Amino acid sequence: MPTRLALRWSGWTWLRPADRGNNIFIVAGEVSGDMAAASLAAEIIRLDPAATLRGIGGPRMAAAGVTILAESSTWSVIGHVDPLLRLRTHLRRLRQVEEMIRRSAPALLVLVDFAAFNLRLAELLRGAFPVVYYFPPMVSVRRGNRAAKVARLRMRLLATLRREADAYRAVGADVEFVGHPAVDVVHPTMDVPAARRRFGVPVDGPIVGLMPGSRPQEIRAHLPVMLDAARALRAARPELWFLLPVPTEYLARLVEPPVMASGLPVRVVPEIYDAMAASDVLVAATGTATLEAAVLGIPMVAVYHLPWLSWRIAKRIASVPYAALPNILAGREIVPELLQDQMRGDAIAHIVQMLLTDAQQRAAMRAALREVAADLGPPGVAARAAQHVLMRLSRAR
Repeated sequence: MPTRLALRWSGWTWLRPADRGNNIFIVAGEVSGDMAAASLAAEIIRLDPAATLRGIGGPRMAAAGVTILAESSTWSVIGHVDPLLRLRTHLRRLRQVEEMIRRSAPALLVLVDFAAFNLRLAELLRGAFPVVYYFPPMVSVRRGNRAAKVARLRMRLLATLRREADAYRAVGADVEFVGHPAVDVVHPTMDVPAARRRFGVPVDGPIVGLMPGSRPQEIRAHLPVMLDAARALRAARPELWFLLPVPTEYLARLVEPPVMASGLPVRVVPEIYDAMAASDVLVAATGTATLEAAVLGIPMVAVYHLPWLSWRIAKRIASVPYAALPNILAGREIVPELLQDQMRGDAIAHIVQMLLTDAQQRAAMRAALREVAADLGPPGVAARAAQHVLMRLSRAR
């Protein structure tokens, strides 16, 4: 690998440009983007050990071999109002990342998810570098011409859902369906009894998993209500225990104080997929977690709460009646959804209690979830995406 010289400026790391022919710059944000980009980066390096990867991301990308120039896994915003409230910070970061990329002069720019940031970055850098967008913004679930706007940026899009690839293809975008990485990464490392013993919960008793989301705003909005539901469930079923998987130490520090204050038997654990698989029922924020639960076939109730104005805007934009990805992909409600004012502790507890006591309903939901998972594509998603990245890199050379 070429010798790299790191320079420091205003808290950001700069690198002297390497051989441009092998230089790939990756931009990802938030925990989910860091995870997806890490899998992609590992496959790029496996297929082309000479590739030099730099970027904006988090600890998983760093562990996969990417030189991280700025930590972005906490750059999270939700809804449509929060970004406006943080506009100055957002614009400052955009300018700094744009300058980083121009200084690095990569042969190829790879964007991963993080739509609000990465779309604007793609506009600012339009024509300067070839671009591949892995996990491009979802367009099939919203009104308007967003797909056409993305297509006009002339990026190579690697879609992770078939309906997204179809929506982009319909407006002439350069898009390929590569599959969803959940089919590769969602694999428990232990069997259920071993996982339960590791987590210190009953091997034979009922377990409910709590998944409030991976953004601080989601944790603040969802965790107190989930703990209210856990309190109601525990009153009705004293044998019940709870697992709360969190992917980073930063998020663990956010959830531990309210969990400790609740006095409830909730185990905060880092092994996400083992905790999900060890649960009989999940209470999960809508988003990637619900799709991961579908891969595992775990019954669940999906919840979400946005600030009022963001919710009103989202309702006007949405073109589908569902929020949970399994429901969107199935075209029907297979997972109960409790959104906004419906997301109350007693309502969550009622549905969870129903699922815990009705084996037939759990079995029906598992079957429907597995049908959704079967349409996510075959294994080897990150490898296929990496092959497309390297083909585009070869063309750029």
